[in-house]
Amino acid sequence: MSSDAIVLLKQEHKELLRLFKAYRTTPPTDLAARGELTQHIVHDLTVHSYLVDEVLYPEVAALLKDPAHPAMHGYQDHTAVDRLCEEVVGRSPADPGFGQGVEALLTAAVRQMEREEREWFPLLRAALSRRDLQQIGTHVLAVRETAPRHRPGPDADRADPDLADPDRGGPVVPGAA
Repeated sequence: MSSDAIVLLKQEHKELLRLFKAYRTTPPTDLAARGELTQHIVHDLTVHSYLVDEVLYPEVAALLKDPAHPAMHGYQDHTAVDRLCEEVVGRSPADPGFGQGVEALLTAAVRQMEREEREWFPLLRAALSRRDLQQIGTHVLAVRETAPRHRPGPDADRADPDLADPDRGGPVVPGAA
């Protein structure tokens, strides 16, 4: 298995696309299977988003040391995907609009992944050495084991404000600031 950060993230993209296809080919009447697939998708998207936003991007920024570098501008954060995950995570597949919410999430995630692979990853490959990408990949693999695995439901901020406020001692949840 390669430890190249870009290779690892592309592998995650393939697995996510496989899950998206499984969701889309599951009959709408099979609510249990759709619910399980949605939870799996949110889990994997949460981990992926965390790894890119909290590991890959900061390490790239530290290595490049140039905010004007094209690879710094090719990065797109995952805020839109994170928010859509938050919207679907606590809902039941029987809720009105659940399927539309999941479809919006899948569409946004596919666009994000395509943009990363088409625009950002080539810039990273050109800007960083093979050794840099392998070191970042090794860190990504290590952090993956402790990355957040789920998102709080949409009302979690009201129930416990510390969950979304790292300045108040709560855990950092990507996209929840």
